[in-house]
Amino acid sequence: MKREDSWQLTSCYKKHTCSKATKIGIMSSQWLSKAFMKKICENPKIKLRSLIKKAHSKWNVDLTMTKAARVKQQALDEINGTYGEQYRRIHDYAAELLRSNPGSTVQIQVERPPEFELETPPPGTDLRPQFQRIYICLEACKRSFMVCRPMIGLDGCFIKTPYGGQLLTAIGWDPNDQILPIAYAVVEAETKDSWRWFLLNLCDDLGVDKIRWCTFMSDQQKVTLNLNLCN
Repeated sequence: MKREDSWQLTSCYKKHTCSKATKIGIMSSQWLSKAFMKKICENPKIKLRSLIKKAHSKWNVDLTMTKAARVKQQALDEINGTYGEQYRRIHDYAAELLRSNPGSTVQIQVERPPEFELETPPPGTDLRPQFQRIYICLEACKRSFMVCRPMIGLDGCFIKTPYGGQLLTAIGWDPNDQILPIAYAVVEAETKDSWRWFLLNLCDDLGVDKIRWCTFMSDQQKVTLNLNLCN
């Protein structure tokens, strides 16, 4: 261009003959693992071919099966490490709940390996306790239920995390016809023993005088066998 140190392309008649690059070095397995983190977290069992297809359609990048496996494993290691760190701080979480909600109930149950009972455990045995269950009943929810209709709904559902587990809940019905969470627990599985443990804690929180007049609604699973514990 006149009187300027620059160029302006006004017309180009040549055809582009370069081939498309489908192998881009900047997209390393570490970068791709972060890009696929959310997708793998939602579905840890996602197939490698799905990751390869997604990378090709989104970034026009071809992944080999080996690189896709490496990407998935790095993402899983990051996800599981994050969950493991949170479980290690479960007592900090319980302490914060009790500090910010005075009068609440938080019960944590752990399990230890059989070697813990031995006087001289085998060398190299991991004797650290492992999380098994946690029961939480917030004081505000407990006080609210005391003046609500004596009706409790009980149910459980799966927890879709790498460590699995079950969420057990006790739900009330407030004057606005809205659900009122009374207590909840995270347990290893929905069994008679876990429901018994949950209901005994619930009975201790609400008291026998209140809970004996309550109507329980459940899906007629294992919980039904344990309702007589509160009577």
